[in-house]
Amino acid sequence: MTMGMDMRKYAGEHFIGVEDVRDRPLQVEIAVIKEGKFGRPNLVFEDGGILSLNATNTKTLIRNYGPDSDGWVGKEIELTLGKASYQGDENDSVVIKPISPQIAAKEKTAAAKKLGDELNNDIPY
Repeated sequence: MTMGMDMRKYAGEHFIGVEDVRDRPLQVEIAVIKEGKFGRPNLVFEDGGILSLNATNTKTLIRNYGPDSDGWVGKEIELTLGKASYQGDENDSVVIKPISPQIAAKEKTAAAKKLGDELNNDIPY
C-alpha cells in the first residue's frame, strides 16, 4: 500500500493574474508573506497561489489589517478584477477586497508602534 503525496510542490509556483479573476473573484486566505522580486512582497495563499503586491493592494492591507505583515496571516480576502494606473494608463489589475473584519484603530496603532520600535532597535547610536 502506498501513501498519498501532496503533489503541489512539483507543479511550480502559480502567480495569480488578471485572467484568474476575469470571470469570477477568488476568495483566499493569506498563509505567508515573503519577499518577492523587484522589491515587492508576495502573498502566498493557503491554496498555494501567489500574488505579487502592488502599492495599491499593499495600502489596502495596511489600512485594514495594520502595517505589520504578521497581522495579515490568516486573513481572508477577495481577489477581483479592477483597474490600476501604470505609467499614466488604466490597466486591468487584480484588486484586493478584505473579507476578514478590519482590526481596530487601537490595534493598528499598537502594531505600528511595535514595528517602529523594532526598526529603531536596529539603529546603533
